[in-house]
This record gives sequence, structure tokens and C-alpha cells, in this order.
Amino acid sequence: MDDLHVSDFALAWADIKDSKKTGRVLFARAIGIETIENGKVREECLKLEYGGEVYGFLPKTYIDNYQFKSLQFFLGKTFEFVVDDVYLETQQFLANRIKALHSLSVRFWKNAKENQRVEAFVRGVDPYKIYLLVDGIEAVMPREEYSYSFIEDLREEVEIGDTLPVKITKIVRPGDTYQKRNEKGDMVDTVAENGIVEVSSRLLERDPWTDIIHFKKGSHYVGTINKIHPEHGLFIQLKPGLIVRTNFPPRIGGERLKKGQEVNIKLTDIDVKARKIKALVVIPNRAIGKTRHQDYSRRGQMR
Repeated sequence: MDDLHVSDFALAWADIKDSKKTGRVLFARAIGIETIENGKVREECLKLEYGGEVYGFLPKTYIDNYQFKSLQFFLGKTFEFVVDDVYLETQQFLANRIKALHSLSVRFWKNAKENQRVEAFVRGVDPYKIYLLVDGIEAVMPREEYSYSFIEDLREEVEIGDTLPVKITKIVRPGDTYQKRNEKGDMVDTVAENGIVEVSSRLLERDPWTDIIHFKKGSHYVGTINKIHPEHGLFIQLKPGLIVRTNFPPRIGGERLKKGQEVNIKLTDIDVKARKIKALVVIPNRAIGKTRHQDYSRRGQMR
């Protein structure tokens, strides 16, 4: 073992022993999944690599209070942890992420501010929401806060174990009072027992409505069909984030239209303040076997 390798290992191992002693939060990459014996219990663990030199284990029950069905999503991802134990014989360590998240949450409530950019860990996702951890604090981000672009299913965008840059839009610290609507619809004072954090990744993007100056009422443009819904009609993208929803043009019924297809759109109204666009989808009749110069159209409105 060369001197440089010994030095790198010694520095990494010193960090591990210091975390065991002081509770300092470290970060390591998950490189594998192994089953080990922790006391009398055999448990599935993430195998961690710290500093490229030292290896340890993060048991499934120490990853999070959230119940994960599989650890496969976590391979290649980075985790915060505190060292619970060190094994001198094998020079390995036992990691505990729950302790690390608690330590980070204490620091978060002390220092975090609204409009701050932070990294959030994806612990769960469904078509409409992303369930996050922001420095150990739970947050739920609805689909409309993920992006300015229309996203049909968030599971196609992110997966468990990913990290997302987000902007903190609201902080209510534990024990503070905030306004909440009750069952009657009235706003009442409510105590946030565990605190509240709301975040948005959309607000870190460039607002596509700054590009609306390039479009004019009464003019025709090429749009791309982003989604076809049998009840709600066509969702047509002018530019990423600028989506117009229209009904199906008559005598088409959607059967000849498909996602990704370019169509002719006539903008009939642009309301910048309300962030709404009214439009017509124009289908030249030559595309459906009618006379060359006659068009069919149907009104629609930006979703």
C-alpha cells in the first residue's frame, strides 16, 4: 500500500471515528446492497463507500422512518449518516441516517430562510406529488410546483433516491402559529406542532411567460401536441412551459392526431396578467379531404 493511499485511508478513517465520537454528519455513496447480521438480526443494508477508501453498512431500518419497499433505487445515490459503531478488525463502520436527519433538522429550523435554495431528497413519488426530505424535514411538493411545463405523471420525471434543487417558499417553525382554512372555509389560527416547509423546483426555472412578447394576438404559430386527453382535449406547447389547452377540431375527433405532432395554432387572446392564452387549432381541410382553402377550428384556452 503506497504512502498516498495510506494517507487517504487514514484521513477517511479519522472522519469515521470522529463521527462515532461527536455525531458529526458525513456523506457517502451507496455502492451495493448486502445482507449482514446486526446483533442477532439479519438485515438488508446499503453498502457505503466513504472517501473512496472506507466501507460501511447502512441498515434498511436506519435509512428513514419512511417505509421503503426496495433499496434498488438507492444504488449510486449519496446519503448523509452518523456513525453508530466501528469495527476495528475489518475497518468498517455501521451508519445511521435517521440520527443524521435529526441533526440536520435541528440546524435547519435554526438557520433556514424563505427563498433559500436547498437540495431535497426524494423519498416517494406518485403521479401528482413528490415526497421530499429537506435537511431531515418532510415536505410534499405538488405537481404544479415541479415545473412550468405540464407534467402528466411525476413518476416519469423523478425516482426515489434522487435529489432535487428546490426553493423554500414557506417556513412555519414548530410551535409557531399560522393561518389555515377550516372545514367551513374560514381562516383560523393554527399551531404548527411539527413545523411546515413548502418548496418549489419550478421557481428555480426561467419563467416561460417572459417569452410571451414573441407571440402576437391574431397570429398563427406552430405548436406541438404535448398531451391528448379524450375529455379535456389537446394540450399544445408553444414553447416549454407555454401550454395551450384546446378542444378537438370538429370532424377530427383526435383519431388522426398524436403526441409530438405539430399543429397550426391561431392565438385569439393573450392575457399576461392572468397568464392565459385563448387559441384556435386550425386544421387545413386538405389534410382531411376537404377543399384546399377552407379551414376548421375550435376555440380553446391555456390550462
